[in-house]
Amino acid sequence: MIVETDNVIELKDISVSFPVQDKIVKAVNQVNLTIKKGDVYGIIGYSGAGKSTLVRVINLLQQPTTGQVIFNGLQLQKFVPVELRQVRKKIGMIFQHFNLMKSRTVLGNVEYPLLGRKISKSERRAKALNLLELVGLKHLANSYPNNLSGGQKQRVAIARALANDPEVLISDEATSALDPKTTNSILKLLQQVNRRLGITIILITHEMQVISKICHNVAVMDNGKIIERGAVAEVFVRPRQKLTADFVETAINVKDALERIEHQEKYSNGNLLVYLNFIGQTSKKSIISNISRVYNLDVNILFANIDQVDGKDIGYMIAEFIGDPQKADEAIDEMKKNGIITKIINSNKE
Repeated sequence: MIVETDNVIELKDISVSFPVQDKIVKAVNQVNLTIKKGDVYGIIGYSGAGKSTLVRVINLLQQPTTGQVIFNGLQLQKFVPVELRQVRKKIGMIFQHFNLMKSRTVLGNVEYPLLGRKISKSERRAKALNLLELVGLKHLANSYPNNLSGGQKQRVAIARALANDPEVLISDEATSALDPKTTNSILKLLQQVNRRLGITIILITHEMQVISKICHNVAVMDNGKIIERGAVAEVFVRPRQKLTADFVETAINVKDALERIEHQEKYSNGNLLVYLNFIGQTSKKSIISNISRVYNLDVNILFANIDQVDGKDIGYMIAEFIGDPQKADEAIDEMKKNGIITKIINSNKE
């Protein structure tokens, strides 16, 4: 039975418990999650947060202790094993350590998932070569994994994961073992796969920089629970949980800047220190210069960074407002009216 739905994945009240010595540990605790078709959805958390266990529930590689797993409107726990094996072919996975077979060539690795299908050898080879062309490695078809770089190995793993024409591709810390430049190239490839093939991508990571590069939505996990979720740009600008704010501030390098500034005595002189967030067109306006002119304040910019998150310009700034404290407060109110999110680092009042 085919169920019409915009949701490719629905997890309802999912819990996963494991016996550890003489007690039961909940790796996942009452999680509800909906992922729409075509989305690039990030799940972020530190080690032990439960994110990898959660994604293994999606294709029932990990059976949940309680809850329902729904794929394209159908509850997977009701499937018999032979039906479940067919569903799993529609959920591809790539991992941190590639999991390539050293005894097979690059082409042989990509062909491997196709060996059980009723297609000719020439059709299988042609499909594998097309996938290698997609990931930019057709020229290395006859090479072996030991002769490849880490980024090239991950590209082969992506091509192999696409062999069964999946509807969902799960990336479980797939860039964690790669250098920043290679990470960016793999993320761009995943973005290309999403846009060209329409495949839903679920990105598991502990790095907010990775989320910001290609994800549209994000869920933050801690101690087996989702503690925050939403559009990536919104979460970057208005994190509600301290853990989320820590992820964001680390990703944009503002955390070190805040710590450095707060420990410098010259910024404990009564002047107002403000942390500012800009989003969208607000980041392009000359609001700071206008504020300085209108309210007769000197504005000393101590840190500034503008990035693009999910197609939106987002800016971050730490500034010192020097001048009349009352005027500085009025300037803060004016910035808030203009859509700038402000956080007072210190007080300008004795």
